[in-house]
Amino acid sequence: MNKKATKFTRLIFLFGFVIFFLQSCVSARDRNIKEWGKYEWQIVKVNKTKDLTWKIYKRKLKETNFLEYKIEGDIQLSPESCLKAFKKDIHKLANGTENKKYPTYEISDQSEDGLLTYLIHNEPFPLKDTEMSVRYLFFSDDDGSFGARWNEAWEESQIKPSKKLNRVKTFRGTWSFSPITNNSSKAINSVQFDPKGMPLWLINPMVYKFLKEGLEDIRNTSKQI
Repeated sequence: MNKKATKFTRLIFLFGFVIFFLQSCVSARDRNIKEWGKYEWQIVKVNKTKDLTWKIYKRKLKETNFLEYKIEGDIQLSPESCLKAFKKDIHKLANGTENKKYPTYEISDQSEDGLLTYLIHNEPFPLKDTEMSVRYLFFSDDDGSFGARWNEAWEESQIKPSKKLNRVKTFRGTWSFSPITNNSSKAINSVQFDPKGMPLWLINPMVYKFLKEGLEDIRNTSKQI
């Protein structure tokens, strides 16, 4: 009788161990899936207005503190003309005499292949205004795509840091315009940056607005080309 009880106890123990092991495996798998999901593109905002559709995506970059956002939408222009509209928008900002969003926007160097800019961006209270030095490089691909890549360029800037401004040390991104038809393009604007501990509830609306306005600016400028 004691032998049967001992055997039964062992079976219960073994069964409990198996259940615990399986639960541990499932929990580990769930954690891995959740962690993996952080690095995949996830749709965070969608606009379905007729002829002005766009989608905004977000993800975390692996092994970094960087976040990456992108917006996708169509533009009724060829890829080459889209890039011209983007360049025109930059010059429009630099030539604006009363720009509340960018009290300072300067083009310090330019060529057919790129631009070097310095700008100060007004931020909502209580944040300090931000300053940026950005190098743009323009490109075209064999598939008919055109675009621009940019990154921080403080090593090219002669401007010294100011205590009154928050210097954006890392800011990278791309505008890509790929052909859909002869007179329409798929536009993708992606940006990467280190939030430096800023809360997402503050970052997200600012980035969404930046991406939406960038796409809207090119769409509006495209009507003048």
